[in-house]
Amino acid sequence: MNVVTFLTRARRALRRPPRYLAGRSWEAVKRRAQRPIDAVLPRMVTTRMLLKAAAFPDVDSLWGALAQQPFFLAPRQRDEWARRFRAEFPTAVDAIVASAERALRHEFDLLGSGTMALGDRLPWHADFKTGRVWPRQYCADIEYYDLDRPTDVKVPWELSRCQHFTRLGQAYWLTGDERYAREFAAQVTDWIGANPYAWSVNWICAMDVALRAVSWMWGFFFMADADACASRDFRSAFLRSLFLHGEFIASHLERSDVNGNHYLCDGVGLVFLGCFFARTARGRAWRDLGRDIVTSEIFDQVTPDGVDFEQSTAYHRLVLECFSTSFMLLERNGERIPPGARERLMRMFEYVAAYTKPGGSAPLVGDADDGRIQILGTQPLNDHRYLLSTAAAIGASPVFKSAAGSFWDESFWLLGPDGLDTFARLRCDQSSARSTAFPDGGVYVLRSANAHVVIDCGDVGMRGRGGHGHNDILSFELFLNGFNVVTDCGAYLYTASREWRNRFRSTAFHNTLAVDDEELNRFVSPDQLWRLQYDAVPEAAELHSGDHVDRFRGAHCGYRRLPSPVTHRREFFLSRNEPRLLIADHVVASDEHRYVWRFHLDPSVVATRRDADVHLTDGRREAWLLNDDVASTFTLAFEDGWVSPSYGVRHPTTVLTWRTSTSGPFIASFLFAESRLLGAARAEAMAQLVNS
Repeated sequence: MNVVTFLTRARRALRRPPRYLAGRSWEAVKRRAQRPIDAVLPRMVTTRMLLKAAAFPDVDSLWGALAQQPFFLAPRQRDEWARRFRAEFPTAVDAIVASAERALRHEFDLLGSGTMALGDRLPWHADFKTGRVWPRQYCADIEYYDLDRPTDVKVPWELSRCQHFTRLGQAYWLTGDERYAREFAAQVTDWIGANPYAWSVNWICAMDVALRAVSWMWGFFFMADADACASRDFRSAFLRSLFLHGEFIASHLERSDVNGNHYLCDGVGLVFLGCFFARTARGRAWRDLGRDIVTSEIFDQVTPDGVDFEQSTAYHRLVLECFSTSFMLLERNGERIPPGARERLMRMFEYVAAYTKPGGSAPLVGDADDGRIQILGTQPLNDHRYLLSTAAAIGASPVFKSAAGSFWDESFWLLGPDGLDTFARLRCDQSSARSTAFPDGGVYVLRSANAHVVIDCGDVGMRGRGGHGHNDILSFELFLNGFNVVTDCGAYLYTASREWRNRFRSTAFHNTLAVDDEELNRFVSPDQLWRLQYDAVPEAAELHSGDHVDRFRGAHCGYRRLPSPVTHRREFFLSRNEPRLLIADHVVASDEHRYVWRFHLDPSVVATRRDADVHLTDGRREAWLLNDDVASTFTLAFEDGWVSPSYGVRHPTTVLTWRTSTSGPFIASFLFAESRLLGAARAEAMAQLVNS
């Protein structure tokens, strides 16, 4: 290590809290103890050892037996499944083949890179967005978390998750073309050669090791009987490396005092690998450990009403895939899932059904890095309804069937023709949309035939630590009169830019009230990208459903820490009969403060100012944002903003911003409506919503 590198690391360490430094010191001790084991383990895991452990005479017989292990699909089902899939999902067939062809050409679009041709040999160690290449050395020695360089280690990690292997496998099943299987075998062989056990950037994070193992197993069950996978050398190398993935995860678990999605994904990897290698004692031990992790973490990481405690819809999708996929695989391998765990899983599906907008998209609440357990479907990235078609089939639920809209192709690869037929036999639930409260998770959803509102009134994530949560208490997303009007901003980037990371999780990037330019929850430091002070504790949150109006009210104490305290309470009134939403902000203060309201518009929305009102349209539909007499005195501006629908991607948008400086308590109200109401009609509409 040169002097510059040492000083850089020392300065960074001095900015860390003592608890963090103590934890890192303990991790360093464990890494030093693990290093000699990691050095000798690859020489111990030989083909002979595997054959002896599994009690098979040769690798071909072991390979064939593994292909018969209970999984979501099996090589023997290929003809029937391909026939049904082509009949039911003809458009998806074209999309799958096109995606597989891009994989053959080594063209990838990952984490906002745009489609890039990566050359004859895939750059497994490179951030191909910037050109940085991490060295091939022991994983614990690699400096990957470097905030002073605009590079992103997630790029090689994402490529090495190999989640395009499902596309190659699906294309192989649907076309019978051996090119896809040959590419699978070639990429696995190349990856093993480029990434010796524990000796590259792709062995740093056990979560990524686990997700890679899941992808390899999907590839195996799709292509186990392909000519390209018939070589004994390939079979030996594949099985040895996959077994080593299990050894690595089990010895590098990402356990903490508060576990998150990394530890959970470690457990998922152990479930998959343990079921796969269940003929060995080590495999059974992994399966049991993985089962214990996933069946216990659903109670630790998910609130009783079904919301992931990291306060992010994208991560809710990820952990829901963790639990649902693992539970299904365990049950197919004869393992029992505790009833309480299954009940909480169904609550997670209910949350998805509630937050899904009428157009099918999910709100951009909290962080998002596009993480998945496996990518099987062709649906848009932010459409989570495939989860609901899976839930409908496994839970025989008409409610989930209605919310899903159809049986999605993603669900087919998990449940097969039987799942498709079960879904088809279900009746649809015809009940009207209703507002739903998730008080344990701190999320409230107001719904009518004309509107959908997602309101955040929860803690900052991971029990007040921050994690993947943002400064978004009392923020909201609004779908009204047929189009998405107000949106959250998403996350954009993590370590590639501390500046953008902190901007996207700041108060100013959310649809809530800011006071004196203060954050709702103070940042611990600019470098601690997943930590926030827990200042804005939610208070007095409640949802009431009426015959004509559904109402939410909630508050927080985030600004009571100021020298002159301020309390913000916000109420939402949603008409059940007309596309109208009233937002009333109650501010309690004594001295003068600066107040800023921001509403971030969906990038498709065009805003036009009409005096103190704003006309909103997406080109086909329209709505109006109308102020009461108090808000009409504020200074209104149209400012430039950003929305990130996925990791590494951002689109410009318009931010409606109101500013004022005033003292004393006041109430300011904003009405979203289908038309411009003036004078007495506006006052009457607001009064009806408040008093109904």
